[in-house]
Amino acid sequence: MTEERTVNDNETAAAEPSVQEPSPQPEGEHRTKRGGGFGAIFAILLALLALAGAGGAGFMAWQQDQARAALEARLTELDKQINERASTASVEALRRSLTDQRETLDDALAQQGKTLRAEVEALRAETRAQQEALDTLRTLTGRDERLWRLGEIDRLLTAAQTRLRLLDDAATARLLLQEADRTAAPLGGEVLPLREAMQQALGTMANGVGLDREGLALRLTQLAESLPELPLASTRPQADAAPAEGWWAQTRAWAASWLRIARKDEAVTARHDPKLQAAPAQLLDARRALLARDTTKASELVKQVTETARARLDGNDARALAALDELNEIGKQLAQPAAVTTDLSPTFAALRALRTASNAHSGKQGE
Repeated sequence: MTEERTVNDNETAAAEPSVQEPSPQPEGEHRTKRGGGFGAIFAILLALLALAGAGGAGFMAWQQDQARAALEARLTELDKQINERASTASVEALRRSLTDQRETLDDALAQQGKTLRAEVEALRAETRAQQEALDTLRTLTGRDERLWRLGEIDRLLTAAQTRLRLLDDAATARLLLQEADRTAAPLGGEVLPLREAMQQALGTMANGVGLDREGLALRLTQLAESLPELPLASTRPQADAAPAEGWWAQTRAWAASWLRIARKDEAVTARHDPKLQAAPAQLLDARRALLARDTTKASELVKQVTETARARLDGNDARALAALDELNEIGKQLAQPAAVTTDLSPTFAALRALRTASNAHSGKQGE
């Protein structure tokens, strides 16, 4: 199109001078002028052609620049679109990845939640089963806390009564009653009669003085072992008031003046005294009678040994004096009046009433 437009312009420019008609001239001049006119026209045509070529070339260069600029703009736009599409694609890919991860995490959390709920339900079911088993066991055995405490109180009271009646051990019986009172304390006001009965029994034990039979038996055993080695009182013969008369007595006196006989006296102990030989056996008999709760017989045997030992042992020897003091102390303790026997019957009666009420209450709950 550019070339066609250039040719048309040239044709228009070449045709325009032919419109004007020259003025009539002479023939010779006309030829001369015609020859010069054609040269000028030809030169003008060449100039127009050159201008048209230059214009066409410039126009083509301008069109090329415009096309290049348009192409560059198009390329820039395409790069921008590509970048936008690439960024959009990456964002979409990241979004899809995050969505997939979130869905995976949600699935995992949901699965863990289901597992935890299943474990909790299993634990609750196991707890309910254990509670039902425990309730069944309590129902079958009747050993709930209240009945257990009453049974424990019964056991402690029985042990205290045994210590009092069979062993005469008031100290241990007092401890057992105190433990029974502490066991009954959490049951509240319903056990008040039982606790009052136990407090009365404790007051009776505090007023009386119990006999330590085991301790006295050990002391009697030690005395029975040490008594045979204690020294007896001095029993040396006294010197004659006047010298013996006669030749034999004089001969002995004369020989004794020349001879000196050294004699070492052997220590005489209770083992060599016939009256004290039976004392260790009597002390052991007193021990057996004391443990058998025959306090009267034990006191009589200790009294007999004390009187014999006081008359036969050496009163100047420290060991003999200590043994005599020990016998006197044991005799005094055995001679004391027996302590008042504590009666635990009221405590057992109150305990039976409580257990009867508890059994009736458990029966109503079972119905």
